[in-house]
Amino acid sequence: MQRTKIVDVALQHGIFPSLLCDAQNYRKGKSMYAKMIEDMQESMKQAFDVKSYEIVMKPMTDLFEVNKSTVETLAEQQTVLVKELVKGAMEQAKALSAEKDMATVVESQKSYLQGLQTRLIDAAKASQETLVKSRDEATNIVKGAIETATKH
Repeated sequence: MQRTKIVDVALQHGIFPSLLCDAQNYRKGKSMYAKMIEDMQESMKQAFDVKSYEIVMKPMTDLFEVNKSTVETLAEQQTVLVKELVKGAMEQAKALSAEKDMATVVESQKSYLQGLQTRLIDAAKASQETLVKSRDEATNIVKGAIETATKH
């Protein structure tokens, strides 16, 4: 079997060391996935001590925290919005059921829908502000990680 130059270079630099012994590991009862995980763990232990690992993983952890915070904020905003919409709909239904005059019903419904439109616009703006803030924080984290990586 003839190998390509790329594979030869990769093997020389240790990029694919596990490919050479996958068949042997399979016969020993280890799956390729288990061997890959073991190799990665060993490489991490050799490449980083705990402090270095924490430094390298900080941007990823920070991005996770930004994402978590954003999801929590959006969920809270949506929960408040849904509660307000349900409450408003119930109040509107009560108000409409008490009305006898059709003109009053139409005017009440028009007023309710205008208020609803305003509330939905405000909710969309609040969600957009949350997402923009999250994007800006994530951008700063990524920029900092890139600057740190280019210094080393």
